Amino acid sequence: MFYHTTDSVQAEIKYRQERLKRDYQRPSWFQRKPKEQAPEPCAPELRARPAT
Repeated sequence: MFYHTTDSVQAEIKYRQERLKRDYQRPSWFQRKPKEQAPEPCAPELRARPAT
C-alpha cells in the first residue's frame, strides 16, 4: 500500500526544484547585466583639415 499519491509526490518534486533554484541563484549583485549599447554620436563626424 502506498502512503503517497502521485499528485502529492509530483507537488513535492516541483516544490523542491523551485526551492533549489531559489536557494542557489546568484546574488543580485553578481548577476550578469546586459551590455549597454554605445550611444549614437549626436555631433557630426570631425575630420582633420587637409594640411596647406
